Amino acid sequence: MTEFKYFKLGDLFKIEKVTGFNKNELRNNANGKYDYVTRTSLNNGVESITDKVPNRIPNEPHTFSLGLLQMTFFYRERPWYAGQFVRKITPKFKNSDLVNLYMLTCLRKISRILLGVLVRDVDNTFNNISIKLPIDTKTNELDFKYMEELDFKYMEDRVKALEQDRVKALANYLTVTGLDDYELTDNDKKVLSYKPKFKDYKIWDIFKVINTHSILKSQVAKLSEGNTPYLTAAEGNNAVFSYINCPKEWIDEGNCVFIGGKTMVVTYQEKDFCSNDSHNLALYFKQDEYRKPLIQQYFVGVIRKALSQKYSWGDSISKSKIKKDIISLPIDKKGDIDFQYMEIYIKAVQKLTIKNVVKYKDRVIAKTKEIVN
Repeated sequence: MTEFKYFKLGDLFKIEKVTGFNKNELRNNANGKYDYVTRTSLNNGVESITDKVPNRIPNEPHTFSLGLLQMTFFYRERPWYAGQFVRKITPKFKNSDLVNLYMLTCLRKISRILLGVLVRDVDNTFNNISIKLPIDTKTNELDFKYMEELDFKYMEDRVKALEQDRVKALANYLTVTGLDDYELTDNDKKVLSYKPKFKDYKIWDIFKVINTHSILKSQVAKLSEGNTPYLTAAEGNNAVFSYINCPKEWIDEGNCVFIGGKTMVVTYQEKDFCSNDSHNLALYFKQDEYRKPLIQQYFVGVIRKALSQKYSWGDSISKSKIKKDIISLPIDKKGDIDFQYMEIYIKAVQKLTIKNVVKYKDRVIAKTKEIVN
């Protein structure tokens, strides 16, 4: 049986500030070799792809980035440049992509701790946090004082096994739901190339905005597991921290846009849920006929794009502040909000996303068959 031991992050990694610069210096190229990483929690932290930027030294690949807005960790396989408020985390051990993916999961578990400290204290806090890792006392390769203990083979094997399990489940899911059909129709191609006119609207005029209930984790710990999502403001897993048997008086109605008040994490919540903080906001369409999943997913993207750079941990969004916030929406020939376009557009985007997922799944399955044969 594999044994585990706690290690301080400061002994495993070096965390440091990196030179950030603005987007206008980039040489954008979708096929470029360099990622431009910002504090965004989307798209693996990548805001743009660029060619080499003159007079700017890129950060090394096989490192990690930490976006200080939502304390989100990402693994960087390629050389990368940074925007503002980003840290670079470099392993002190001889690593591999699989080991780094294992470590990434461990790092992401500490995001909640870092969200509770001031930015100036992040480095010191990071260095003093301990994480539990597998050990192998038989290993004698000595890269640094803990190298002889870390079981890198276990980490790699664990990631490989999880990948295989997920790919099998993914293949079954795509087949059952029909999502393995990702070919774009002529209408899909038309809507993706269509450039609608846009008009500004107040969020307050479109949505009924409420503060969610507040249920502390200490209260949740006393509850049994259940089917109600317990939401926090953390990025990842659609803001779901766990599933609990939630009392009716604590439940907020689902089928809404959910905003993590302190972090500006925006998600669509299909089911009724419980929330960890009354700073979180639930947005419900004033016109019920537009409370459709695809339309609300479009609004998730719009709200995130409009407000993610405006609000931060120290200046978080609130019910009173959102009254003045503006979003830009597509309009039809009559000048009304084009909800139909939103729905068709999201359907087409889903196909594009699924296309990449299906191709990834097929590559992994083909590689596995090759190894087995």
